[in-house]
Amino acid sequence: MRSIPKKEEILLDEEIDEQEFVSIINSIYKQDCYIYAIIPENEQDLLNELSNDFIEVNKFQLPSTFPREMGYMGYVKDSQKRYIYEFYLRSTMDYLIFSETDVSEQLSKLSKKNLDIYKMFQLNKVPHITVGPDGQWLNIVKY
Repeated sequence: MRSIPKKEEILLDEEIDEQEFVSIINSIYKQDCYIYAIIPENEQDLLNELSNDFIEVNKFQLPSTFPREMGYMGYVKDSQKRYIYEFYLRSTMDYLIFSETDVSEQLSKLSKKNLDIYKMFQLNKVPHITVGPDGQWLNIVKY
């Protein structure tokens, strides 16, 4: 029998600040929070801020950009949730997922032809959070 994901949305205030946002994430993920993302090269300031905390798994040409630009696929284990708000502010990035589950091994199996990290979470039934358009809400998916 297939398990159907349980989805929940949390509407966010337009002017949500870092403390409020981190509080919401802390209420969902008490311990660790992994941030999985493909960071476009034009987000160099974010990459610099993350410095050694961002574990790069692969580097790809992003299919959704013109002119073509590189993207850095990887993750941050953000136990103290110091980077989670920075990622939220950049929620327009094509690939961004929060989870308390370490799926770094599966992440390394994604290829240039299959960059869909969302599908990887769905197929493996891994609970996760995504950010809705323009950062207006959080989509929480549980299995």
